[in-house]
Amino acid sequence: MMSRSVACLVVAVLTLASPVYAQDAKPAAADAARIEAAKELIDVTGARKQIELMLDVMKQSFGKGVREKGDPAVAARLESDFQAFSQKFQGYREKMVDEFAALYAEKFSAEELKEVTAFYRSGAGAKFIATMPELMQRGGEIGQRYGIMAMRDLDAINKGQAR
Repeated sequence: MMSRSVACLVVAVLTLASPVYAQDAKPAAADAARIEAAKELIDVTGARKQIELMLDVMKQSFGKGVREKGDPAVAARLESDFQAFSQKFQGYREKMVDEFAALYAEKFSAEELKEVTAFYRSGAGAKFIATMPELMQRGGEIGQRYGIMAMRDLDAINKGQAR
């Protein structure tokens, strides 16, 4: 059974990865050019790899935060639960890409999507993509630091109420 912390993390991952859920409706044939342009943008930005990196950073942060509290058995269980979730999540990745492409195609014309793709192929865009793993890693560390502080504050509040 998945722990409550991992279940909360699942919700967070899906929320972060997809701020707006696309409709299940299939795009019309007239939108094929938009879908193709959207998928090209997704490929150029490395979104698939970013999803995997995000999951990896979250897994590391999760176990480290629990280990810092001094409970290695709980940390090991959480890491195991997260690994199972991560493997299951891989099966959703392509469907997510299709839904992201449909969402982008809904909001942008094929020409606009091609312009954004051209930016990511430019020097500044390529640099942005190249630095994304470091930004995600360091951003994860910032989030982890504040998450640990929040856990400590919550523990202090709970201990104060237990009196």
